[in-house]
Amino acid sequence: MHPQTGAGYEEALRKAFTSADGKPLSVSRLGWVMGDQERLFKWHAGDPDGGTDALLASARLASGMGAALFRIALAEPGTEAEVTIGGRTLRYPAGRGEEAGAHNWHTATAFALITGAREDLAPLVLTGPAFARPDGSAFTAYREALHAYLTGTDTEQAARRALEQDEKAEDWGFAMPPAVLLSQLVEGDEESFNLALADALESHRAYYQVADRADDPDASVDLDVLALACHARRRGWAVRVESPYLPQSLLRAAEPF
Repeated sequence: MHPQTGAGYEEALRKAFTSADGKPLSVSRLGWVMGDQERLFKWHAGDPDGGTDALLASARLASGMGAALFRIALAEPGTEAEVTIGGRTLRYPAGRGEEAGAHNWHTATAFALITGAREDLAPLVLTGPAFARPDGSAFTAYREALHAYLTGTDTEQAARRALEQDEKAEDWGFAMPPAVLLSQLVEGDEESFNLALADALESHRAYYQVADRADDPDASVDLDVLALACHARRRGWAVRVESPYLPQSLLRAAEPF
C-alpha cells in the first residue's frame, strides 16, 4: 500500500467522525470508511510484516462501523442514533438508507465473527441482509443462510438453498461465498468443516492466480472463510488447516467462549 493511500484513509476517517459546521455526521461517509478499513485489513493480511496488531485494529474498527450502520438503521426514524466506534461515542441521524444494505451487512457480519465482538453482532442478528431492501444478488442465498444460522431459524433449509445456489454459480466466473463450509457449521460436523475449509482456501488461491487478480487486495484473504474459521474456533472446534490465506494470529486470538 502506498503511504499516501494510508494517509488518505486516515483523513477520511477523521472526517467521518467529525461534525463540520454543526451539521449531522454523515452515515454514507461512515459506510465509505468501513470499506477503507476492509481494504486496509486485506492489505495487512497480505503483508508478511503487517503484524497482528494492525490486522486486529482494522478488523475491530470495521466491525464497529458495520454494527453502527445497523444500529442507525434500527433507530426510530427522525431521531438520532448514538453509537460507539473505537471508543468514540457518536450520533448519526436514524434511517434505513442504502448503507444498511445486504453488501454492508455481509461485510459487517464477517468482521464481527472475526473479532468475536458480540455487541457488534447483535444489531446484525436483529436486522439481516434484507432489512433495508431486497438483496437480489448472486450472494442472496448465502447471506440468508448465514443470518438463519446466527438466529437459529430455518438453518438446514437455508443452508440447502445456499448450496443449490453455489452449484448453479459454478460457471458464472466469479468467486462465491463458502456455502459448503457454512453447511458444515450448520450440521455441527467438525471433521468435515476442516476438509471444507481446506477446499475453500484452495478455491480462493486458484481463483486469484488468474490474470491480474493476484494484484487485488481481495487476493490476500477471503473474509467469509476467515470469519467462519474464527467462529468455529470460538465454538471450541480445532481448526487444523494452515495456510497463508488463513492468518494464524487471528485464529489464535479467537478463543473459545
